Amino acid sequence: MKKAVFVAPTIHEYSDPQNLVDLAILTETAGWDGFFICDHLLLDPDGMLPLSDPSIVLGAVAAVTNKIIIGAMVTPVSRRRPWKLAKEFSTLDQLSNGRLRIGVGLGGLEQEFSNFGEDPDMKILAKKTDEGLAIMEQLHLGEAVNFDGEIYQIEGARLLPRPIQRPRIPVWVAAMLPAKPGQRRAARWDGIMPQVMPVMVNESQDISNLDMRVIMEPSPEQIREVLEFTSPLRNTDDPFDVVVSAISYGLDKAAVNEKLQSFQDAGTTWWLEWLECGRPDSLADVREQIMAGPPGD
Repeated sequence: MKKAVFVAPTIHEYSDPQNLVDLAILTETAGWDGFFICDHLLLDPDGMLPLSDPSIVLGAVAAVTNKIIIGAMVTPVSRRRPWKLAKEFSTLDQLSNGRLRIGVGLGGLEQEFSNFGEDPDMKILAKKTDEGLAIMEQLHLGEAVNFDGEIYQIEGARLLPRPIQRPRIPVWVAAMLPAKPGQRRAARWDGIMPQVMPVMVNESQDISNLDMRVIMEPSPEQIREVLEFTSPLRNTDDPFDVVVSAISYGLDKAAVNEKLQSFQDAGTTWWLEWLECGRPDSLADVREQIMAGPPGD
């Protein structure tokens, strides 16, 4: 099971792109396998929390690191033009020499759509996501693409150069449990990031004061259920990553090892240690946690 750092939300000190780049360098130096950040426009409804652009930050991270896997967990394809996103991902894959993972989701915060005059209806976002993923995959083949969808239409479009990774950059799909649509979508791609969103959290409320790390952490039993559901839906024997964002920091060594082993036994392939970035003035503590190295090692 690989272990990565997950910096989310990128507010307070983490809205400074230089701080994120510095943390990525520290992550690689300390022996972690990956470095992931979130992808948001408006974390709070009024837009009072500053956020850096994830694609630009990841470009800088790719340029100053050599080994760690990088990516955003997760990018709402539904609020980007898929051809622009395809170009961004291709460039990031080149710049990182094939170290990118594409994390995607529908987009869970209503204000990131409605505040800009876009429809936040989940059915529309799902259609945009599925068509967008199909378009990106085709464009990354380097051939001329014709696409006639319900949302998007393309005629003879080609984007070069191609990404480094073949046959494509691995795509990890976020899935909110216990709902099944995200799991079905993930089964068609290269991995799944299962999270739990309880009904008491309204999508349009300010979540900046909630510890979403605890609220959204799945259990090992839920990971087993996810694999039992998705495995029969897959039409390939290619590797399928199960990505868990959770917390082990603060537990004693025995408890950490027990927790990590339980998730690994359930089928988890990536452990994303979700850092406590939601509170201000936490940068020094986060740096110390990263420098301590991956949990359980």
